[in-house]
Amino acid sequence: MQIFSTKRAQKVLDSGAADVTESQIDLALSNRQRILNKVLHSVSLSPYIEQVKTLFSLLQDYVKGEYREIPWWSLGSIVTALLYILLPFDAMPDFIPIAGFLDDAVVLKLCLDMITKDLVTYTQFKAQETSKTSEAGNQG
Repeated sequence: MQIFSTKRAQKVLDSGAADVTESQIDLALSNRQRILNKVLHSVSLSPYIEQVKTLFSLLQDYVKGEYREIPWWSLGSIVTALLYILLPFDAMPDFIPIAGFLDDAVVLKLCLDMITKDLVTYTQFKAQETSKTSEAGNQG
């Protein structure tokens, strides 16, 4: 028996994505370091640290207006997953050894699986942007 099911994680993401607001995006961004620290110090979340950093980069670029090629639902899923990690009392309270972050990991992993195509598009955008910046620097 799973402690926290994928079906439950799907409900969390669906309801969060449907109701996400600009202020929740700002809340996730303003808690970036707290969320990254939780990810880094959790056995079940730490394998996803690079993906979480990419999610924050995407959110930051969205807020700045530099990247808008993402559906609102995907953006909402990202914000929901990140804020879910921040909550200490979610389905499995984080203070419970090992199991406390399992629900966070299930929600994050499901989010990453659902937005894979959007993340690939974003990383390609970032690679092109980096390439353009490098070329401009070499010409100057």
